[in-house]
Amino acid sequence: MTRAATDAGAPLGLCEILQAAGEPELIHREVREGETILDLGCGTGRITHALVALGRRVVAVDMDPAMLEHVEGAETVQARIEDLDLGRRFGGVLLMSNLVNDPDDEERHALLVSCRRHVAPSGVVLVQRLAPDSGLDTTPTERELGGVTIRTSEIRRDGAHLYVTIDYDAGPRGSWRVRLEGVRVLSDDDVLAELGAARLRFLRWLDPERRWFAAAPV
Repeated sequence: MTRAATDAGAPLGLCEILQAAGEPELIHREVREGETILDLGCGTGRITHALVALGRRVVAVDMDPAMLEHVEGAETVQARIEDLDLGRRFGGVLLMSNLVNDPDDEERHALLVSCRRHVAPSGVVLVQRLAPDSGLDTTPTERELGGVTIRTSEIRRDGAHLYVTIDYDAGPRGSWRVRLEGVRVLSDDDVLAELGAARLRFLRWLDPERRWFAAAPV
């Protein structure tokens, strides 16, 4: 059965079967030992569960209660990231799944402001973005991740905005189609400007592809 979605957050069934691909180890390395981690937009706990298995304390936030029902071993909070105000600070704050590529300028700013609101003075914000060259090559791609075949097609780049169809094929477990309509691809300069507007400062890139970066409060 194929299900369609326009939200990069992805359908519940897909979130249930997607596996982590190195993200937990990166996060575990970057956040100081003993610090609690705030996972914003946790979905069904794909990264939360792996962090808990690594011995980390995690507070998992998602706006969808059906997603949160699948999270185990962590404190859960149902809320929109933009509206979240827990009155607590964390040693690590995560903004993953390319949420920072929101095409709406105000919403994108609100996401980063929420990160700033919840990061401890000595903490770190870890953000995952789309690669800055995303969509410049319109050749369809295919890759495998934990038994799920991921294909991209109908790729178009219009200035800083990306349009692409992503198909996830898990065989008998299901298949899903996600359409990204005009998500904002952030350049390196955009990253610096967006962080500055949210009173965060850039620290460093965390991977060779420069898809992950670390920031700290100003």
